[in-house]
Amino acid sequence: MENNPARVHARLKWEAACERMAFALDPPKGLSDDDAPDLASAVQLAQAALEALRSAFNVGNSAHDRG
Repeated sequence: MENNPARVHARLKWEAACERMAFALDPPKGLSDDDAPDLASAVQLAQAALEALRSAFNVGNSAHDRG
């Protein structure tokens, strides 16, 4: 069990972002257009959550590290 608060927070943020992304990609049937999930914001949340994971676990972004 993880006891590092930054890592726990980053993992929770990632899990929430994944749930949001799943909802945006496959919204419930019958959902009105006004309540439709915003894919762009779901992607932004996922990117921010991934950065939080990288920071908490001290893992660099290999694509950014090369360029």
